[in-house]
Amino acid sequence: MMTTASNATLDDIIDLLKEVKPGIADQSVEPQQSVVEDLGLDSLDLLQLARRINRHFGTEFDLDAWSAGADEHHRSVASIAAAVEGAGRA
Repeated sequence: MMTTASNATLDDIIDLLKEVKPGIADQSVEPQQSVVEDLGLDSLDLLQLARRINRHFGTEFDLDAWSAGADEHHRSVASIAAAVEGAGRA
């Protein structure tokens, strides 16, 4: 079960998403939005995002494990933030 991420983590993830995908920089990004279906990230964007998350948070965001749970969390922005916080506690 996914935990709810803090607003600070969510804000940082949204900032990183906008760095990876400059075309969404002027959009309002909501936690429930899918990074793939709603925001248009492709597999290379996701790899770049994972690298930036790891560098920014100093954690190991497991992109493969997160992707495996896509049926459950629909690749939402909030699910990335929750996974990052979970990795930080591990």
